[in-house]
Amino acid sequence: MTTVLLPLRYAHIWATLGAVLLAVTLILALVPEPGQLPIDYNDKFAHGLAFMALMLWFSGVVEVRRLPMLAICLAAYGVLIELLQSLTATRQPELLDLGADIAGILLGWILSIAGLRRWCFWLESGLDSWRASEKR
Repeated sequence: MTTVLLPLRYAHIWATLGAVLLAVTLILALVPEPGQLPIDYNDKFAHGLAFMALMLWFSGVVEVRRLPMLAICLAAYGVLIELLQSLTATRQPELLDLGADIAGILLGWILSIAGLRRWCFWLESGLDSWRASEKR
C-alpha cells in the first residue's frame, strides 16, 4: 500500500534551513582544527553523523523517488569538502572521511525509507494541532 503525502506548506522554510545546515557543515569542515577540545570525539563518527543528518533532513523535503539523486548530491558535496580542505593550510583531505560521509548518507537513506523522512509532516501536523488548540 502506498501512502499519499500531502504537499508541505513550509517546504521553503525546510529547504532554507537545509541550506543553512549545508553552510554550517562546510564552515566546520574548513575552519582550522582546534588544538584540544574539551570532549573526546571520533572524527569519522562526526562525519557519518553529519551526513546522516543531512540525508534525513533533505529526505523530508524531497520526493521519495528523488532519494537516489539526493544521495549522489550529498556524496558529491562530501567530495567537494575534501577537495576544498586540500586547499587549506590547516586541514587535510582524507579518503576515510569521504567513506564516513557515504556511510552516513546510506544510514540516513535507510532511516528515511523506514519512515523518518516524514519528520516535516509530523512537525507541520503538530503545528496545526497547536494552532487549533490556541484558537479555542
